[in-house]
Amino acid sequence: MAMEMSLQRMADLERRVLALEERTRRSLWTREEELARKEEALVAQYGEYVDKTATAKILGVTRATVYAMLADGRIEGACSGRRVAVRSIARYMATPKSRGTKIKPA
Repeated sequence: MAMEMSLQRMADLERRVLALEERTRRSLWTREEELARKEEALVAQYGEYVDKTATAKILGVTRATVYAMLADGRIEGACSGRRVAVRSIARYMATPKSRGTKIKPA
């Protein structure tokens, strides 16, 4: 009888773990899809690249901050450093701890 209960509890725990893994997998896909949608929306609104003044307006910071963000890798420069990649701005904005973190190139 005790063995039967142990097997039943193990099966129940296994079902719970599998359900949790599936929810986690769906959540990760949802975040990636949401980031892709946000990137596309920003690109549709501003184009692939913007100047530093537009970047400052989008992010709500000064141009000096944009230069600092480019220098430390939080956002990506483009066109020989004259412009900023809008997708990198979207990734930066979507990062939960945006302040002080570097983005990963696409």
